[in-house]
Amino acid sequence: MTKQGSRLVRWAAIEAVQRVPAHTRLGQVRDRVGERRGRNIGVVAAVRELIGLVFYGLRDHHIRCLAPRTAAA
Repeated sequence: MTKQGSRLVRWAAIEAVQRVPAHTRLGQVRDRVGERRGRNIGVVAAVRELIGLVFYGLRDHHIRCLAPRTAAA
């Protein structure tokens, strides 16, 4: 997370990730990285994941990695 761009967007993304439950995808990233490298670094890693999801959601109008998996026949 660089200090480029909007301060308000950075703040909102960090606040959102800090309040995400641990059972969600972003919460798992935050906690897994946080255990290894520290809580703040885990939060930033989860924010990067969130920003990526937002970018592809805005660009493609859906988020492929969150689509339900279908069983292969």
